[in-house]
Amino acid sequence: MPSFPVGYRAFHPHPSLAFELNRWLAALPEAELAAAAARIPSAREWPGVMLECADRAQQEGRLYHAAFYARAAEFYMAPDDPQKLPTYDRFISLFDEAVPAARAARASVPFEGKSLPAIVIPAAGEEKQVVLLHGGFDSLMEELYDFGLALSEAGYRTILFEGPGQGAALRKSGLTMKPDWERPVAAVLDHFALDGCAILGISLGGTLAPRAAAFEPRISRVICWDVLDDFFDCLASRSAALARTLAVLSRSRARRTLNALLGRAMRRDPDFAWVLGHGMHVSGSRDPYELVAWLRSLRTAEISSRITQDVLLLAGAEDHIVPVHQLFRQAAALTRARSVTTRLFTRREHAQNHCQIGNVGLALRVMIDWLDAGEAAIAPAA
Repeated sequence: MPSFPVGYRAFHPHPSLAFELNRWLAALPEAELAAAAARIPSAREWPGVMLECADRAQQEGRLYHAAFYARAAEFYMAPDDPQKLPTYDRFISLFDEAVPAARAARASVPFEGKSLPAIVIPAAGEEKQVVLLHGGFDSLMEELYDFGLALSEAGYRTILFEGPGQGAALRKSGLTMKPDWERPVAAVLDHFALDGCAILGISLGGTLAPRAAAFEPRISRVICWDVLDDFFDCLASRSAALARTLAVLSRSRARRTLNALLGRAMRRDPDFAWVLGHGMHVSGSRDPYELVAWLRSLRTAEISSRITQDVLLLAGAEDHIVPVHQLFRQAAALTRARSVTTRLFTRREHAQNHCQIGNVGLALRVMIDWLDAGEAAIAPAA
């Protein structure tokens, strides 16, 4: 299995900036990240500092580091920033140069007259099953490549792909995210002529993957890394009063009032401004009013009872994005699932945060063990 760091570093006093710095710790030198963090008082300064780091790493011939500094810089650039798309292109170019195996494994999946990007990693040794692996609200599939390698080493052919609202599907094809994730998943299954697979959704993928499974019988097993059964509820965990107000304004179609309220909130909080700005970009929303409607549509309450597959739900006990009650709510809602397994990760394991940033290797071992146990259960008797 690729090496992943253990332990959540105190890189920054701001929780979101600290999380993103820890997110890229597996790809970037810890001392350099700590030095960069000291120069970043808020998200506004982040892109400039990370671009400087990318330039220095590229000049020194450290292409992999340069790639991920470019990715980190692009992350906090606003959708209308003229540097955003060139910086994304720089990341892809540097990544492909640093990881030629990934460049050779790229594929393109036709979808709605455009295309979805994919990377196919063959299983090492005898293939046990195919796993579709995708991200959620803000990840790129190249960031997930090492996760795919871990699955590959365990015997699972892994197809990483980006659906509408993600990566190149958004940036190059202009495809925005809709709740009906079964449609891009069906396109991937059709393109690769797959009649069965497991699906692993990361972060908001914890909403999207079960949605696909509810309508796509070719999916046999579902992993939510982490569980996320209601995206709007994540906003409520930040501010219950704001969420209640937004829900009322949305239901009453008070577009102007809702836009004014969120406009003020965005001006006060750069981190919140990034979340809403990126959300409008991903969803194709024209204003915060449409974004709130989109957020409210990303929930599994209406479809959980349709899921008949084996399901693994992961959660962090101190997730700063997804409230932990969603783990128990989703588990209870899966009334027709063949089996439901839950795993709550703790601070003692260094895996208490969102998507187990701090001990990703442990989460991958749990998922692989669960997949292997499922394979053993269906293996023919000797």
